[in-house]
Amino acid sequence: MRTILGTAIFCAVILIWALLMGASAAQSFERGVVRITQEGREAQLMVEIANSPEARAQGLMGRERLGENAGMLFVYKGDARRFFWMKNTRIPLSLAFIDKSGEVLEIIHLQPHKPGMRIPSYRSRNKVRRVLEVNQGWFLRNGFGPGARVFLE
Repeated sequence: MRTILGTAIFCAVILIWALLMGASAAQSFERGVVRITQEGREAQLMVEIANSPEARAQGLMGRERLGENAGMLFVYKGDARRFFWMKNTRIPLSLAFIDKSGEVLEIIHLQPHKPGMRIPSYRSRNKVRRVLEVNQGWFLRNGFGPGARVFLE
């Protein structure tokens, strides 16, 4: 009886954690904290780190939601113009394109992909090393824009 109850509690805890984090069963991501600063403002986000080709390809596809102060940080080895799309992505997102020094160069806002519709791709205007995805409007609500600095803690 104790074993069955213990197993049920363990499974419930794992399920609740997965729902809160919006976890995808398809890909396991490294986790970290991002600190964002701009003109005396500062905020932190809990992020999943997409630093492999497989993790970057999976991204936030299939997620139903993303925590308010959560996001995904795409990390690349070199600088290049980056392309993103919203295939199988159900969450409206804002993307910050970040250069090698950690400066946000531009922020774009993307809508979820609707089945049967063409899947557009979005490209950074500049060469960047990182891209931070958050719930759409998070940067605006928190007073951040181009020029903000992003640090992986």
